[in-house]
Formats: sequence, structure tokens, C-alpha cells
Amino acid sequence: TGTVTSPSMADQIHSILAQFPQAKWHQYEPLSRDTVHDGAKLAFGEYVNTVYHFDQAEVIVSLDADFLSAGPGAVRYARDFADKRRVTGSESTMNRVYVAESTPTVTGAMADHRAPMRARDVEAFARALAGGLGIKGGDAAHASFSWVPALIRDLQNHRGTSLVIAGEQQPAAVHALAHAINDALGNVGKTVHYADPAEANPVNGLDSLKELVADIQGGQVDTLFI
Repeated sequence: TGTVTSPSMADQIHSILAQFPQAKWHQYEPLSRDTVHDGAKLAFGEYVNTVYHFDQAEVIVSLDADFLSAGPGAVRYARDFADKRRVTGSESTMNRVYVAESTPTVTGAMADHRAPMRARDVEAFARALAGGLGIKGGDAAHASFSWVPALIRDLQNHRGTSLVIAGEQQPAAVHALAHAINDALGNVGKTVHYADPAEANPVNGLDSLKELVADIQGGQVDTLFI
């Protein structure tokens, strides 16, 4: 008797490329998470998969992220968030949520403090937070948003029990700032964990597609499998 383990997608890809050394693997999705991946690479120098633990977070900051109804893990995140939102006894406390968003969302509707703003202004908001926390790349001069000073104090008072998450539609710089803020607050390993990428071959999908198109136009592709 024994256990039969199916090869992972990554193993299958590597096996194919080993058999056909001149072959290339490309991947592209029209609704991609490239900004998420690129933000992680900007912060860490490599692609990682971020997992959030909302059941451990006392203070949550959403940078245009509708984590309660969209994106991978939304169902689990919503449940963990709701459990932490519920006061069950004299010792339990309810989490507090700050949301900066460009359009009304389910997460925004649940916020204790919500700041509506243009999508392009979210980065300035993130830099104001980072600057107030003394993080490189931040800009405290942008702290003109009304409750940023209070939010900074709240985060400082909840080191290791806070959580900052960026929306998938936000540029890579905002994701990198969120990673930097979580690291500075000691949230990594507590409310935020990092793992290997879920993708078999993590790349920027648009760049991969452009490379494929260039190879096709240059006559470098004899056979294309989709």
C-alpha cells in the first residue's frame, strides 16, 4: 500500500519544459492580479502570496480593497471579520475599520470611518500613512486627509493586531506600501502571513503576453498550444 500523489501544476510545467527545452510557457488572464504580484515583488524582490487573518485584527485599514465581497479568500475573510465584529462577552472587543475607497462597496458600508476619494488619490493616502509611521517612501506632507493623524495613532497603539490591505485595482506602489506598513507595525506573522505564490509560474501576465506576441511576429513560434 502507498499514497499516490498527483504532480502539481508547477511540476507538470517543469516536466514539459524539460522535455522541450526550446518551448516557452506563457500565461495571461484578462482579469489579472498583476498589480498584487508586482507590488509584492516591489516590496520583497520576489513574488509571494499574501494571506490575511482578520480574526486576529483589532484595527483594519482598507486601501480601496473590498475584501468582504471580492478577490481570493473573500468568503473566509468575511466570516473571520464578522466573528471579530461580534461582541460575545465582557472580555471581547469589536474590531475597528477604516476604508479609503473610490466607489461604494460592501466593505465601505461596514466601515467605522470611510473616506471617499478618487482612485488615483489612494496612493497619496497610503503615503501619508507610511510617512506618519516613519516608513521610507512615505510622505507625511500628504496628511491633509482629516482623520489620518488619528488613524496613525490607532495603528501605533495596535502593533501586531492591525492589518492594512490594498485593493487589487490599485497600482503596485500601493501594494508595496501596504506591505511596508504591515511590516513596520509588526503585523507580519500575526495578522499577515506570506506563502509561495499560488500560480504555477508567477509572472506579469501582460508582459508575458507581449513577449509571446513579439515572438509570433518575429517568426519564432512554430506551434502554439492554448
